[in-house]
Amino acid sequence: MFKAITFDYWQTLYADTLENWKRRQVIRIENCHKYLVSSGYSCETSAVSEGMDAAYEVSRRCWHQHKGVSVEKYMVRFAETLEISLEEDEIASLIECLGKAFLACPPILISHIKPVLSRLSERYTLGIISDSALTPGRYARQLMKRDGILQYFSAFTFSDETERTKPEVVQFYSTLKQLDAEPKVSVHIGDIVRTDVVGAKNAGMKAIRFAGFNKTETDDTLSDAVIDDYRQLEDTIAGLSK
Repeated sequence: MFKAITFDYWQTLYADTLENWKRRQVIRIENCHKYLVSSGYSCETSAVSEGMDAAYEVSRRCWHQHKGVSVEKYMVRFAETLEISLEEDEIASLIECLGKAFLACPPILISHIKPVLSRLSERYTLGIISDSALTPGRYARQLMKRDGILQYFSAFTFSDETERTKPEVVQFYSTLKQLDAEPKVSVHIGDIVRTDVVGAKNAGMKAIRFAGFNKTETDDTLSDAVIDDYRQLEDTIAGLSK
């Protein structure tokens, strides 16, 4: 019998498209440019765009290398690209600009997940294990609250807060510790094999790959199950527990 279930965030609970990301990026640039100008810095929008691209490239490279980095460090790279020196409070204000852009142009809650989470939370403890880029975990939690699902979760592990990433087993172990559950009675659900499935299996958990949005993964040798519709999840978990 399982005790805990953990979920990835991006493309597992929430679906985000490249087009939506590009719209969010425009808002990020506008927000950051407006803040910098109001703070007395002289910079063009194009320079802010280059700085944002540089920050995102660091986050992308670190993610592929399984390195967790705080958003503050990404924004230090942003400042270096613009050749400006920012105080800690200014970096914090720029991160707030990023968070507001995320909430203004958010990913969309995946179909059927909300009622499923409600039912699952009555039988299991639930947690989030997510890698972050330029969106701090605290804003991801704000979106969950706005969408009415935050209350179903008892543990939150975001890479920008821990500076560790999946598939490092510490991300899974620390989450399960918060949930007071052993790996052998726990299941992780995510969309990426090399981070979600590999990490969960190395931690001694069961791994279900959610294939309802991310269609780029093809090798499910390690997955204990694959679903593409959350209406399949409860029966799948029940089947794995036998």
